[in-house]
Parts: sequence; C-alpha cells; structure tokens
Amino acid sequence: MRNPAKLFKLWIGFVPLICTSEPEMVQRLLTHPQCLEKAYFYDLFKMEYGLCGAHYNIWKGQRKALNPSFNQKIINEFVPIFDKCAQNLVKTLLQNPEGDPVQVTHYMKLCTLEMICATTIGSDINKDPKLFRLAHLITTITEYVSKRFLNFFLHAEFIYRLKRDHKDEELIREVAYKYVDEIFQDSLNRRAKQSELVTSSDRDDHRKPQIFIDQVLNLHDEKVFSDIEVIQNVYLIIATGSDTSGIEMGIIAQLLAMYPHLQEKVYQEIREIFPDEGGSHFTPENLQQLRYMEMFIKESLRLFPVGPIIARKTMGDIELDGMIVPSGTLLAISIYNLHRRKDVWGAKAEEFDPENFAPERSEGRHPFAYLPFSGGNRNCIGYRYAMISMKIMMVHLLKNFQFESNFSLNDLRFKFDALLTLSNEPVITLKRREKYFAG
Repeated sequence: MRNPAKLFKLWIGFVPLICTSEPEMVQRLLTHPQCLEKAYFYDLFKMEYGLCGAHYNIWKGQRKALNPSFNQKIINEFVPIFDKCAQNLVKTLLQNPEGDPVQVTHYMKLCTLEMICATTIGSDINKDPKLFRLAHLITTITEYVSKRFLNFFLHAEFIYRLKRDHKDEELIREVAYKYVDEIFQDSLNRRAKQSELVTSSDRDDHRKPQIFIDQVLNLHDEKVFSDIEVIQNVYLIIATGSDTSGIEMGIIAQLLAMYPHLQEKVYQEIREIFPDEGGSHFTPENLQQLRYMEMFIKESLRLFPVGPIIARKTMGDIELDGMIVPSGTLLAISIYNLHRRKDVWGAKAEEFDPENFAPERSEGRHPFAYLPFSGGNRNCIGYRYAMISMKIMMVHLLKNFQFESNFSLNDLRFKFDALLTLSNEPVITLKRREKYFAG
C-alpha cells in the first residue's frame, strides 16, 4: 500500500462505510463537529451510558464532567499504587521456575487489573476474589460482542434474540452488572458513614489518591450523573483500562524479547535514572526522563494499536475531499493502516524501530499520523494513566528480568476482535538478572 486513496468505500452487509487512513482526512473527521457520534455497532456493547460508547447527547456532558478526573495531578497521585502493583507482578513472576515458558499477557492483565481496581474503586483484587470473577465476565462479554460483530445479520436485535448466544450473553451481563451495582452500593454506604467525619478541607486534600468512583460519586451527589451513568462508567473503566494496557504490555514484553539489543538500551536507561538497587522512587520528573523507554512504548503502539479501528456517524452533511457526505453516513478510520503508511513512516514502516519517535524523525510529522489513543474531542481520556502505569511496570520488570524468545516479528499473528489481540502467544522465558529487586 504505497499511497492509498484518501477515501474508499467498504460494506458491512448492506451498510456502506466511508473509510480512510490518510492523515489529513483523519484529522478532518476526528475534529469535525458533525463527526462526534459513534457508529451504531458500538451499541452492541450495550454501554450507552458509559463514556466510551455513549451517543453524542450523553457523551458531551460526561466528558466535560470527567476531564478533571484524569488530569495529571490526580494521575501522579496514583504512582505509589502503580509501584506497589508492579512490585507484586515481579513477586508473582519470581515464583515461576527460571527458564520455563511464561504466558506474559496473562500476568500483565492481572497487574493492570490490580491497578485499575485500586485506582477506580479502591479495592485490592488479592483480597476480593469477586473482582477476578468480574474481570472474567467482562472478557467473556467482549468475546460475545466480537462474535456478533463479525456476523452482520446478528447486528439486528430481533434476529440476535433468536440465538442461544443472546440468552447466554444476557445471563452473563446480569451477573456482571450485579457485581458492579454492589460496588456502587458499597461505595455509597462507605461515603455515608464517612460524611460526618470528613470536613470540607479534607475533601480538598489531594495528598490521598482521589479514586475514580469517589470522583463520579461527587458528580452523582451534584445530580450530574445518574445511578446508571455511575455504574456503567465504573464498569467501562475496569473493562477497558485493564484489558487494553494488559494486552499492550504483553506485546511490549514480546518485543523486548525479540529485540535484545533494544531491550538492553531500555535497561541501561533505567539503571541510569534509577540506580538504587533497593527499589525505585518514582516522580513525574524521573518518569519523564525515560525517553528511550517512551520511544519503545510508542513504537509498540504504532505497530500494534490495541484499538485498530475507529468508527463515527455523521450528524449532519459534511464536505470531504470535494464531495458532500450526507448525514447518517458511517465513517471508519483504520489506525492500524495509518500507522503503517510508507509515505508517512518511510520504506521500513512495517519494521519495529523506536527511533521513529526520535525528535529529529518526529519533526514535521502530521499530528494525526499517530493516534494510538484516538484523536480529537473523543480521544481516550485515560492516555496519561496508561503511559505512566506502563513505564512503571517496565522499570520493575527489566530491573528483575531479561526477556528471551525465539520468535520474530513475522511470527506474530493477530485476530480480528474488539481489540487487537494475539491469536498465537509467543513463547517467552524470563532470565533473572544477577541482582534483582522484588520490591
């Protein structure tokens, strides 16, 4: 694909999609005020009151209300939690016999789930088995939705209701929603008990992490969010926050193993910035100094974006590339292809090279040529959270282990799913470093 057309048409059954992976067209779509509505197939997730899948009339109020919940100051408060969870990950991995194959994605997802539960609902998954059950249910629901998406005729609700999958999915949803509703009710009860003891100055004290559910419950108290909006947003944060970062960290681990010389560069940078063998004291400043690590993460997200496709629906007539696209048209953006365009990334766009994000190479690159967290007003609200948590995990992992594998980039196979997931988990072994740190 040298210079693909700016716009082209695909069909989902009888429904046409206008598609693009051209940076200028992508920017036009994601920043256009008439392109802020999600496409209908997001409705298959049945999360119409959650930020990720909400229709425009609900989303616009939610996004404005939730933006402060993900500002840099609050995310910095989560650093000690990320640190503790990453240390727990190392301790768990150290229990595996050295040299045995390890399914790294499984462990990464457990770690990111621990992080998201601690920062979202203030719960420790190691002390609450119900949260593991909830995570499994969420994964199963996503599998049902992905399976349904691949069969156009099942998009129609009246047809899907005739299938056994519909009944099974609804039963699983019922249990999952029950768990999240219990979390909601427990949080309400906890706040009620604490309200008489907490002064207004305590509420303004940012020395304690402001967990997500308390922030949305503040909006609930102010009548900004309804019960269902709180429940679905908590559900979505747990679902998307743990799965996406966990999958990407699994891919990063595999890339570290495939490119030992690049792994060594990341490791040496860690040793330079965190020389203390007894642990790592993380600050916003020293995390920002992990520049090569950040380049490595960004390149991983370029070749393997967890969300490979974005879809929108026009809310009014818009002009694209000299033609009028009518209201109600579905638009699709292939992030996967955008990130592999040779006219943007060069002749070796299909190869893994963190130097793509060196300052000299990044200068002049189109701002919408790289969108691992989407772009425009409906971009991913948790991108800062993801980057900081992944950096802390990498520091602890590489201080303790060398990642090794006989797989190459060409051996990786992915499957079409709601998220970009591996269909074949490469064999990775962990070699303990001579001096390792379990926290």
